Amino acid sequence: MITTYDYIIIGFYLVFMLAIGVVFRRMSKDTSDYFRAGGAMPWWLTGVSAWIFSFSAWTFTGAAGKVYEAGLLVLCVFYATILALCVALAFTCLRFRRMRVITWMEAVRLRYGPFNEQFYTWIKLPLLLLFAGVGLNAIGVFMSAVFKMDMNTMLIVLGVVVTLVAFAGGSWAVLASDFVQAFLIVTITISTAIMVLARPEIGGIHGLVDKIPSSHFHWTEMARPELIVLWLLGTLWLKFSDENNMERATMYLMTRSDRDARLMVLIPLIGTLLGPLIWFIPSLAATIMHPNLAAEFPALKQPHEAAFVSVAMDVMPQGLLGLLLSAMLGATVTSMDAGLNKNVGICIRSLYKPVFKPHASEKHLLIAGKICTLVFGAIIILLAITVNRFRETNLFDFVNQLAANLLMPLALPLIYGLFYKRTPGWSAWSTALIAGAASWLLGKYVTPELFQHWMGWEKPLNGDEKTYLKLAITTLGGTVIVGSAWYFFTSLFYKASPQAERERVDAFFTNLTTPVDKHGVGGVQTAVYKLLGALCLVYGVFILALMAIPNRFTGRLAFLFCGGVMFGVGLTLFLASKRKAREAATTPPK
Repeated sequence: MITTYDYIIIGFYLVFMLAIGVVFRRMSKDTSDYFRAGGAMPWWLTGVSAWIFSFSAWTFTGAAGKVYEAGLLVLCVFYATILALCVALAFTCLRFRRMRVITWMEAVRLRYGPFNEQFYTWIKLPLLLLFAGVGLNAIGVFMSAVFKMDMNTMLIVLGVVVTLVAFAGGSWAVLASDFVQAFLIVTITISTAIMVLARPEIGGIHGLVDKIPSSHFHWTEMARPELIVLWLLGTLWLKFSDENNMERATMYLMTRSDRDARLMVLIPLIGTLLGPLIWFIPSLAATIMHPNLAAEFPALKQPHEAAFVSVAMDVMPQGLLGLLLSAMLGATVTSMDAGLNKNVGICIRSLYKPVFKPHASEKHLLIAGKICTLVFGAIIILLAITVNRFRETNLFDFVNQLAANLLMPLALPLIYGLFYKRTPGWSAWSTALIAGAASWLLGKYVTPELFQHWMGWEKPLNGDEKTYLKLAITTLGGTVIVGSAWYFFTSLFYKASPQAERERVDAFFTNLTTPVDKHGVGGVQTAVYKLLGALCLVYGVFILALMAIPNRFTGRLAFLFCGGVMFGVGLTLFLASKRKAREAATTPPK
């Protein structure tokens, strides 16, 4: 049950988020600062931000709903990301940093030429805004279920907060808010999982495993093994593509060196390995504690997406639910802030500047970027409301299918172009169109009935099997097979490319083999440590003060754990800033 304490905690959190933007507003002096934090960030900060960016409230709504329905099969989605991150750690991370651009779209221009930069800008911007709207819709589902508020009102309020944070502080505020919220999310979800397992009707890990439906472990009870394998292969490519195409370079471009770019991958790698094991406990417990979510949340189009929140409302003491909701809100705010900042960067650097204002000053572009942030924020809110009105499938499958049909074909040249240079400029846009068309045609004509006939099955495909089939067919057939074949076929025409184009591509690949080292960022590092330390200290003290709320010992202990971790991190960073300042004062200039 929501209490006055919960409202106060969420209110403080929203004010705190806005304050982060104000604190970092003076750090952005040009577009490099505003869109990639000047390329001066330490690995641990960009690593935390990259990990937090990889999930949002979707993890606690869409993915939680899928766990409620299908069990641990959903772990495959997260663990497919681990394999993709291993490839990034070994090969892609250094290439991302060495592109030496402000936005990833500028790398598209260097690799494939100005036409492809415009092609991707005009296609990707609407898609990225749509996905931001889906992300906002995810947190709206979560929050409206808890507060019993009108969904559209909730979307407007949350969208305004997200937009103002990104508007005020740019990438600096995005990184700072990501860092603070990562510790909030981790500590509060650990507390939630422990409280759920302590419930008598759950009975710990062994009790949970014994009581949840058997189909949650025996996946073939839900779908035929052949279709599960196809879905797993499609998911592997989906995650590989997501983590290793040029668009993912945004966070890597913020790091200060090759070493930092590689080290930052370790944080999302470890976080993705351990995080889901904790986050999915409440959703699995919901199958025991709330076997009929449709009756409890009749206003939700997909009631199973309230699995996590329904259990949290059962176990949380006064005030802790407000802290959990702040963490869930933070998950989406960080993802949306980063996405909004990235989208504005593309619009300003790859559309506004080259097409409309080629001679604009950095100050002019910075102001234009802030105005664009407000406009894009309003568009995302409208899209979130539209998605909520017309969405009929569940959020998990909706997001995955959108990615398979739209984003994967576009990403294919952005992966291969980092490693293989003997293709003409037109290989990028033509591959994206052909792979996209192939994905659509295969999804349309390879029907469940046709596939059932091919396999000789008597029983028709169920709903899950149809979803698995469509994802696999569009991803593996349309993108991987048809798209890849076309991309490498175009290499036959590489020698016919203009000399200037080949020289540009050669220069791009020369950059990819030239290391990036630390460069005059000592003062920036000290300021980052100090400001982040102060923010964590303030929020840590606030959470510790919540121990005064009248609760049982376990409730107070949860606040002590969450606040203590936050305060400890803040104190460590603040003391480190003092040490770095002393070192800078005693080190003679070179």
